[in-house]
Amino acid sequence: MKKLILLGLATVLFAACQEKAALRYTQQSPEIETVKSLIKNYNNKIYEASVYADTSKTYFNTKDNPMPSSEALDYHKANDTNYSSRGFLPEDQEYEMVVTDDGETWVNCWLDWKGTLAANNKEIAFPVHLTYQFIDGKIVREVGLWDPTEVVLALQEIEANNNRSADAKAIQTSIDTITKAWNTNDKDLMYANMIGNIIRTANGATIARKHSDYGDFMDVYHSAFPDFKVTLDHIKIDGSTAYLNWTCTGTNKGEFIGNPPTNKQIETHGFSIWKFDTEGKATREDAFYDNLEVYQQLGYSMPVPKK
Repeated sequence: MKKLILLGLATVLFAACQEKAALRYTQQSPEIETVKSLIKNYNNKIYEASVYADTSKTYFNTKDNPMPSSEALDYHKANDTNYSSRGFLPEDQEYEMVVTDDGETWVNCWLDWKGTLAANNKEIAFPVHLTYQFIDGKIVREVGLWDPTEVVLALQEIEANNNRSADAKAIQTSIDTITKAWNTNDKDLMYANMIGNIIRTANGATIARKHSDYGDFMDVYHSAFPDFKVTLDHIKIDGSTAYLNWTCTGTNKGEFIGNPPTNKQIETHGFSIWKFDTEGKATREDAFYDNLEVYQQLGYSMPVPKK
């Protein structure tokens, strides 16, 4: 009998603990729905302050100097001017509500954010962690954590570009046009932005001494990779010289350096130094990249050197 009583007490205690644990953690609650609504409104550029308590404080990437909720909404509005589009992605959103040992109610969420800068169409994406403390159904504390480095550097670059000299802006226009010509395999457009005896070197070897040489080089890549694309990752202009970090991608659908198509995709990174004349036309390109990286992605067997 005594054992039965003890067993019954143990069962009751276990059930109570389970119920308490369930109350302290959940993925479904009115507070979570409030946060989901807040995220939806942000994506739609609707800034609703009614979900915040009058005394609510917002901490974005800081533990000091919080903003009142009204300033936090103004912060979002000001940032919106930098983007042609931005918002939290619908995929892989995670929400939870917890009640701490001190009885505080918090909603945590993990999201992915993506935006396109209006000035240069550069896409930026990063994960974000947001957490909200609730009292009586209102948000009294908001904390947001993310890595702002890429955004800060991109905005600094945009500002620097806006402050460039007229000559530097002309070179930038030529670089943009040359990139477009590469991506569309438009040789006439390319030639229009180069002097006739353009020089191009690749890892120290000269591969072009005139327009037609450069055009033939473009054809090699567009014949082998019909979707060949060049993306500029970083640009620095100093006088009549431009320094470019770039990424090339494509799918191998045609013969490449004597090899049949593999239907494999490539992604390679490189660096180019471009020289321009006083009219903003390119006079020379010195490019540096790792051919072995491309060959390995295509699955080529490299020749074994003879002993």
